[in-house]
Amino acid sequence: MTQKNHFDVDQYADALSKHGFEGPNWLNDLRNKSLDAFLDVGLPGPKVEEWKYTNLSSIKSKSYAVSQVVAGNDALSAKIQEAHLKDIQGSKVVFVDGYFNDQYSDVSEEEGLSLLPLNDFLKAKPKEAEELLKVSDEDSSLANLNSALMTDGYVINVAQNIKLSKPIQIIHVATENSDAKALRNKNFISMSNGSSAQIIETFIGDNNADIWTQDINKITVAEKASLEIFQIQTQGNETIHMAESHVEVAEDADFKHYSLNVGAKLSRTEIKPTLTGLHGNVDLRGAFLGRDGVSHDVFTHMKHLVPECESDQIYRGVLDKGGKSAFQGKVYVAQDAQLTNAEQSNKNLLLDRDAEANSKPELLIYADDVKCAHGATVGELDKEALFYLNSRGMDQEAAKGLLVEAFIAEVYDDVSIDAVREKYLELARGWLG
Repeated sequence: MTQKNHFDVDQYADALSKHGFEGPNWLNDLRNKSLDAFLDVGLPGPKVEEWKYTNLSSIKSKSYAVSQVVAGNDALSAKIQEAHLKDIQGSKVVFVDGYFNDQYSDVSEEEGLSLLPLNDFLKAKPKEAEELLKVSDEDSSLANLNSALMTDGYVINVAQNIKLSKPIQIIHVATENSDAKALRNKNFISMSNGSSAQIIETFIGDNNADIWTQDINKITVAEKASLEIFQIQTQGNETIHMAESHVEVAEDADFKHYSLNVGAKLSRTEIKPTLTGLHGNVDLRGAFLGRDGVSHDVFTHMKHLVPECESDQIYRGVLDKGGKSAFQGKVYVAQDAQLTNAEQSNKNLLLDRDAEANSKPELLIYADDVKCAHGATVGELDKEALFYLNSRGMDQEAAKGLLVEAFIAEVYDDVSIDAVREKYLELARGWLG
């Protein structure tokens, strides 16, 4: 449920009318309908339970233009090179300011893999695109805004029984501009029966880029399929980062999502998996680190609709002076979803008394033969462990860093790609200085 929260309505209508979006009539109609739906509700406000910890005042008071295509340059090239995990072979897909960039991408052909930018998919398969982009009355107000003003995205399909041998790397770059701008992508991943894939998705940006990144992801994992997504977010300190993912997991299917948020002044990660087939499995792992006015929010809504499925959530937060976070994790177990096994854990480490961590795990259980557990903690560094390390000759900062790294490392212990696991830990170490 959302709250009517009007503010500078004209900027969004102007964004749609002035940008000059091209496309078939049905898409123009969809954009107009979605914009009306968004304007009818507005941004979610603090009285909306799901958004009570997310402060959108900076969005409310600012106009964000729709991003434009940016030409390549040496500085941009260097940033992409830095973000690219070179030890990993496979396709590299680059989006710059919300548009697919052919110059920096390298999409290799692989049997059973279809990978297209959304704008190319619209031209190549218009009927399928119309079906994919259909909106629903249940879409959130921000999902409607995305549908109205999306610029591009990607469509990935992995064919039946195809197991991709190499991960796909997707890099999103936000560049600095004199005016505030919004980057909106809509992305689709479809894993057919028995298929498997790994996707590494990285969000980077100029430090002073006044950007609002707002992505919507729709993912289906069919029977006996497997999908792992590794998300890394290091955007600039003037950026607002939002990603909302809807995932359907079928019988004997497996979905894993790992994330690390160390950038942006406000990040919000929403993951909403629905288990629709027997013996489905979902693992969500994530960490966030913030200080100096940075706020990280994680919202998950796990739905167990059928029996004998498992889900596990582990999130860790580290907050220094001026940092803030919120974890809201909801697990819903339907009446018929007997023998469900669901766990969620959120632990937070405060390095300064002027840091704030909010945690709200929630279980909604309507079946009577289940195993469900949740837990949340907010604490400080173990003083005895610090004393022990100091007594062995380690200085205070090095000892803190070691303990924080160990606290974060637990989240990524079972990451299946060594280079990705090391990247997560490298970024955590870098944040600690």
